[in-house]
Amino acid sequence: MTAQVEYREPVSGMEWTVLSGDRREVMTALGVEHAEQIAAWRARDSWKGLVERATGARGRQFDAVVASTRRLLPVESAELGWLAEGAGVPEAELWALNLRGDLGRDGIGCSDLCTAGGSGVLMGHNEDGDGELAGLVRLVTLRIDGDPSMTVVWYPGMLPANSFVTTSAGLTFGMDHVPVHRIDQNAAGRHLVARHAQRRPDGARARVALQEIGCAGGFAFDVADGPGGRGDIIENAAGRVSVAGAADRLLRHTNHLRFIDRRPGDEVDDVVVDDRWTSESRTRFAALEAASPRLGSPEDLLAALRADGVLNREPDLYTFTSAVVDTANDRILLQGSGKPWRGVLSGFASGERMSV
Repeated sequence: MTAQVEYREPVSGMEWTVLSGDRREVMTALGVEHAEQIAAWRARDSWKGLVERATGARGRQFDAVVASTRRLLPVESAELGWLAEGAGVPEAELWALNLRGDLGRDGIGCSDLCTAGGSGVLMGHNEDGDGELAGLVRLVTLRIDGDPSMTVVWYPGMLPANSFVTTSAGLTFGMDHVPVHRIDQNAAGRHLVARHAQRRPDGARARVALQEIGCAGGFAFDVADGPGGRGDIIENAAGRVSVAGAADRLLRHTNHLRFIDRRPGDEVDDVVVDDRWTSESRTRFAALEAASPRLGSPEDLLAALRADGVLNREPDLYTFTSAVVDTANDRILLQGSGKPWRGVLSGFASGERMSV
């Protein structure tokens, strides 16, 4: 059998593919159906540079993290291989692409907001990246037998996990790159850690996964747990983890560590980075803070994410989409290159385009 593949009407300018079936069928079909888009990125210098880094200057680190990831996360590692098989791309190249933030700096970008109180969670995420990919980034829904369904803002060639994700288990994730000084070669690739957590059937197990499986590089995970009525930001960076809860307060995050503290007495901390790129992140954080004095509605979050100094329109730092979820009312608000779209969150997570 082969996976069932369907196409939905685009949402705010983003194409949408829905794939259903068993794990291997779906991941292979994801590569087959989007081989052209993956090839378009593969032809660009940014892809070639990541492959050259993984096979050259960072070759030993690359091999170590791949081996560690295969050991810690065999299911997600197999998924990456099937994606490569479907796309007709050497598997090592997709590992190089997906470990880009575990072997060095992953550009800069992405901003998050989260607040929890009363009966639900409001959470928002800006997905930022290289402007050259604006025409390739799309929505993908995976309906894999035995897993919660999930919809992701997807970069063709990435494991569907590293951006904005919402699942039929009532969980929503926003990921922010955070740089580290020295990677943990005994940990796992960030994208695969994210994918593992997103496959969990409830928020408690997702949070455990994000705290117990270390990232070789660094991610800040903004997690909205609708059924649990809680929001958290979990920083997982090169073997160190910190958690901040959003109960009755507003959490914001960009691309510098906010909750993992610099170790006292360390002249150069193994994890915490302070350079010109984190300076940009701090400036953007200040703009996000100024744009979000209060967040009472999804529209408040979207306005903050689209505010001057937060929304990015530079060639090397471009906001592909802003996404906001309101778990209490089962709503999602999403804006890509088109007008804002409002839909049913649970339907969106399952691959159904239900406008409201």
